[in-house]
Amino acid sequence: MPRHTLVTAARNEGPYLVEWIAWHRMIGFDRIVIFDDPSQDGSTPLLQALADAGVINHVDNSDPEAALDHATRALNKAVNLPDVQDADWAMVLDVDEFLVVHTGDGSLETLLATAPDAQAISPCWRFFGDCGQTAFVDAPVALQFTCAASDDALHQNPHPGLKTLFRPPVVEQLKPHRPVLIADHQTDPNFVWLNGSGDRFDTGLQQKGWRAPAGQDGRDLCEVHHYKIRSTESFVLQSLGSSLPGSDTQNYAASAYARFNCNAQRRPVMLPFATRLSAQIEALMNLPGVRTAHQDCVAAHMQAITKMHAELNPESPEDAALLAFMAPPSDQAEEFASEESAPAVQIDTAPRWLADFRRSDHRKGFYQSLPKCALQFADRESDVLIVSFDNLSSVNDPALSRETWGYPFYRDEGWSHLGVLAFERYWYRDDDLFDAFEKLAAEGFFQGYKKVVLTGTSMGAYAATALADLVPGCTVLAFSPQSTLDEGLVPWEERFNSGRKQDWSGRYADAARHCSQADQVFVVYDPYFEPDARHAARYDGTNITFLKSWYSSHKSALFLRRADILKTLVRDAADGQLTPARYYALYRTRRDLPWFLNGLADRLQARGRDQLALQLAEWLSDHNHTALANKVKQRHPTGKTDKINT
Repeated sequence: MPRHTLVTAARNEGPYLVEWIAWHRMIGFDRIVIFDDPSQDGSTPLLQALADAGVINHVDNSDPEAALDHATRALNKAVNLPDVQDADWAMVLDVDEFLVVHTGDGSLETLLATAPDAQAISPCWRFFGDCGQTAFVDAPVALQFTCAASDDALHQNPHPGLKTLFRPPVVEQLKPHRPVLIADHQTDPNFVWLNGSGDRFDTGLQQKGWRAPAGQDGRDLCEVHHYKIRSTESFVLQSLGSSLPGSDTQNYAASAYARFNCNAQRRPVMLPFATRLSAQIEALMNLPGVRTAHQDCVAAHMQAITKMHAELNPESPEDAALLAFMAPPSDQAEEFASEESAPAVQIDTAPRWLADFRRSDHRKGFYQSLPKCALQFADRESDVLIVSFDNLSSVNDPALSRETWGYPFYRDEGWSHLGVLAFERYWYRDDDLFDAFEKLAAEGFFQGYKKVVLTGTSMGAYAATALADLVPGCTVLAFSPQSTLDEGLVPWEERFNSGRKQDWSGRYADAARHCSQADQVFVVYDPYFEPDARHAARYDGTNITFLKSWYSSHKSALFLRRADILKTLVRDAADGQLTPARYYALYRTRRDLPWFLNGLADRLQARGRDQLALQLAEWLSDHNHTALANKVKQRHPTGKTDKINT
């Protein structure tokens, strides 16, 4: 069994420890090492009870004579512990930080399976605010506070903080955000250090830095939720210089409240795990001595809050500012209302499309449930209908709040939308789905729109092209499609075992033969990624247009989203303005994307074109891509000539 170790240095975190442990055990950390300062809030008896039950390794970190802070002392000791040295993977997190995996079933195992060659993976922070909740409540943090920094705000921060999963043999010292690598790996160009989207960082991070290099802050596979605020009372108590400091070794000024209190965007991504998390918490609470010790910690925390309120002087400008932070808003928005009276197991979230049916100006639509998928339609009285098909990564999402692929974007554009949610990895080989679409076509459903766009990526792109003939005159936007997984037609296809196991003998088995009635079919793919290029070549006809997405591998839609042109392409398709000239003009403006430049460098290396690679490095240096330029130079030694003529 793989061994996954989590390390933290905790101080006065008693009310939050059980939830934090439960969450990370649930996602796959089987060893949790907690260094105890010790604390003044009763954490030590709680940690000892958990250690006695075999749940954690509780390490006494007290040293009143030490010159180093408690966190540094802990990490200096942790690096030599057997729990760390013997682990396959290890990570350092604070108790207000939660690793959240966005792929597969949300487990650590699923995340690591996406990157078998990685030696370090560094997801970025996303700050969560108090969600309008000023008072401390003894309830799971992850289920109370669902308001966070917006995606736009994250894009505006060029260097977000990192936390790092790592393989212990490659490190010599632990730090809060990333380990110090042993000397050989600090300059090794083959060292595989990935961001939260599975993309490689520049090699400069191997030497130093605890923030993501500019443009390399991926979050598609995982990120770290940072609950720096929690409730406002708790933040003021533990972070602004009180007698009950939290784990952070830094005292903050009152101005830090605004910096950390990010509530711009609802992010209920952990709510689908509410039932499992609550069960994990309850199992820990039922261990000998744990529930009582937890309740003692909560009581100590609340007593400290009461004492803090009593000691604050409203006549002091500094204290008045703190009191203002903690004053509940008189007109607190309903969306921020406290859920404290509801047990965590009852917390769930309605899908946005259902909320829109009740609360938006467009309340017409339907939801059709089929055994392996579902159809969700929202009528927004638009001349444009988008038909989207979920991709493979959505299949394992059990959340009731799950949305169809691209739903928020289509809603914001005001387009009508028919989305297909897949519940199995079955490539839409489904007679029930085929019957449903044929029925819609026979009833004239699609004829009510001037423009119908079918779209999807990978598995979803197969469906978009396979069903195109049912919508004569439609436009198809297919990202990295599989034309079929029929082994008789594509014997070279070795990916997608679950798809290849399906029955490919019935209707719509070969998507490349079901596009003739479409007005335009745009196939977006990476010509250098052979399996996708071979599928693309199977689509032929005067209505087929190939749009090349170089160096994107099988992730053309993700690549274009990272390049910030995906939405523009869909808009152009809906407006009838998408052409190869338009596409390549957009593509050229994004060629400074690190993903593209890394791919170009790798391509040159693979073809032995070292002189061109060095020219690329010079260009990168001249255009402020110094770290990437150095990386290219390390991979392409000087003094060689091209092995292939230009």
